[in-house]
Amino acid sequence: MAFDKKEVAELLVACHRRCCVCHRFCGSKMEIDHIIQKAHGGLDEIENGIAVCFDCHAEIHHYNNKHPKGRKFTPEEIKGHKLQWLELCKKKPEMFSQSMSADVGCIGGLIDELEFNFHSVNSISENYFCPLRDKQFKRAIKAGIISILDNHVKNSLLDAYNQIGKVNNAIAMTATRADYSLSGNTKRQITESIEPISKAKSDLQKYLECQDDA
Repeated sequence: MAFDKKEVAELLVACHRRCCVCHRFCGSKMEIDHIIQKAHGGLDEIENGIAVCFDCHAEIHHYNNKHPKGRKFTPEEIKGHKLQWLELCKKKPEMFSQSMSADVGCIGGLIDELEFNFHSVNSISENYFCPLRDKQFKRAIKAGIISILDNHVKNSLLDAYNQIGKVNNAIAMTATRADYSLSGNTKRQITESIEPISKAKSDLQKYLECQDDA
C-alpha cells in the first residue's frame, strides 16, 4: 500500500513542488516521505507524508543512534516543517510570482553526472574521447552529502570517481601524442570504468528507492 495518488497530487500542489524542509523548487526530483516511518508504525495516510527533495530525504533517514553526531530529524520536527511550509504557501502566494528554475540537488546531480559519464565511456572512438565529469561529485562532497550515504553507496561512488579520475588523467596524456590517438592504457582505463560507474549509479538510485522502508 502507498499514499493515495489524489492526495499526493494535492500535497504537491499545496507545496508548489518545493521541498518542505529546504524550500528548494525540485520539479520532478522529489519524494513523498513518511513522517513516522512504516517500520515504526507509520501509516500510508497523507497526514503522515511530507514532500521533500532527494537531499533532504537522505538527510532525514541518515543517523546512527549508536554513534550520534549532529542532530537527528524527529517526526515532530518533520511534521512541523510540513505544516509551517504549507501554511506559508497558502498565506504568501506572491512568493511564487517570479519564475523558478529547478535545482536537482546534489544527489539528483550525481545521478545525472554518472549517466553522462556512463554514456561517454560507452561511446569511445579511436581519436576522440570526451573527458568525464566530476563537478557534481565535488559539489556533493562540499555539501557533506557523501558522508550521509550508506557505506556501500558511498564506497560505490568513491570507486567510480576514483576510476573517473584515472580516466581523465589518461586522457590528459593523450594531448602529448602527435596524432592525439588514445593510447592502450587510456582505452583500458575507460573500459575498466564502465562497471564501477554503472554500479554507482544503480546503487544510488536503489538507495533513494528503499529509504522509506528503513
